Amino acid sequence: MKRYNKIFSTYHMVYRLANSSEDQRTFALGIGRVFKNSLAADKIVIVFKHAGSYPLLKVKFDGKTQTVKSGGKSILTIREREIFASEREITQGKRMMSPFNFGETLGGVYLRRKTEFLEWEQRWFLSLCETMSLGVKLLAMRRDEKRLMVNYVKSLTRMLHQFVPTSYLHTSGVIKLVKEMGKEMRLTEKEINALEYASLLHDAGKTEVPTELLNKKATLTQDEYDVLRKHPNAGADMLKNMEMLKPALPIIRHHHERYDGKGYPSGLKKQQIPLGARILAIIDAFDAMYFGRPYKGKISLDMIKNEFKKQSGKQFDGKVVEVFLKVIDKADIKKHLRSCL
Repeated sequence: MKRYNKIFSTYHMVYRLANSSEDQRTFALGIGRVFKNSLAADKIVIVFKHAGSYPLLKVKFDGKTQTVKSGGKSILTIREREIFASEREITQGKRMMSPFNFGETLGGVYLRRKTEFLEWEQRWFLSLCETMSLGVKLLAMRRDEKRLMVNYVKSLTRMLHQFVPTSYLHTSGVIKLVKEMGKEMRLTEKEINALEYASLLHDAGKTEVPTELLNKKATLTQDEYDVLRKHPNAGADMLKNMEMLKPALPIIRHHHERYDGKGYPSGLKKQQIPLGARILAIIDAFDAMYFGRPYKGKISLDMIKNEFKKQSGKQFDGKVVEVFLKVIDKADIKKHLRSCL
C-alpha cells in the first residue's frame, strides 16, 4: 500500500509540475528531483530539444551536484550523445533511459544507480516518462502560444501608436524601466511579464474614445473628461478573453487610480490598488514628463524627481516612488534613457 501511495503522489507531482512550470528549465529540474527521490538514482541526465533560443537544454544530477546547460550538441558528453541518439527505451540492470515522445521526440532522460532497478521500478519509470512526455509537449505549446501572444501585443501596440495619439509610451525606455523596477521590487517573472504587457497595452481602451477628444489641446469639459475616464475599463474589457493577458488586466484597469483615492475608474486607494498598477502609474507619468507629449513639452530629470517627491503619498505610492527614484539614478538607466530621446 505504501508503494502505491508513493506512486500516486509522484504522478500528482509530475502533473503539478507540467501545469505550473514557467519554462523547460524549471520543469526539467523538477522532474529530475522526482526521479532522484522516487527511484533513488545517483545520476540523472535530462535533455530537452528546442530549448528556447538553443537547440538543447541539459539538466544533470550527479550525486549532490546539479548543473544546467543550454547550447548545441557540444553540451553533451560522447556517451550522452550515444545514449540519446538511439532514442530507444533501455531498462537494464543499473541504468534506464527513455525518450520523451509525443508525436515527435522532444528529449529524453537517462538514470543510473549503484544497485539494479527492480522490475516494478522499470515499469514505473517507463510509465512516468509517458506522463512527462505530455508535460514537455504542454510546455512547448505554451511557449508557442506565448510567442504568438508577444507578436500580437507588438502588433496591437504599433496600431495604438498609429491611431491613438496619446498612447505614447516609449517602448524601449519603458520596458527597461519595467524590468529594472521588477527586479528592485522582487517581482516574479510572471508579475514582470504582466507589467510589461500592461505597459504596452494600458491605453488600448482609448481606441473607443473619439480622436478629436484625444487631440484636444484645450481643457476638457466635465462631460469630455467623463468619456476619457472610461478608457481603463474599456481596455481591460477589450482584452479579457486573452488568457495570457489576464494577469495584466487589473494593472490596465487601475493604472489611473491615485494612492490618495482620488483617481479613476474605481476610486481605489493605497493597498487596494494592485501593485503593478501603482508601478505603471509612475512609469506612465515619467514617460509623459521625460519624453513629452504632442500637447505638452518634456521636462528635465531633476524637475521630474521633484515632481515625484511632491506627489509621493498623494498621487503615487511613496515606497514605489522611492524605488523608482533609485532606479532612474542608476548610470546605465540614465544612459539608456538618453539614447531613447
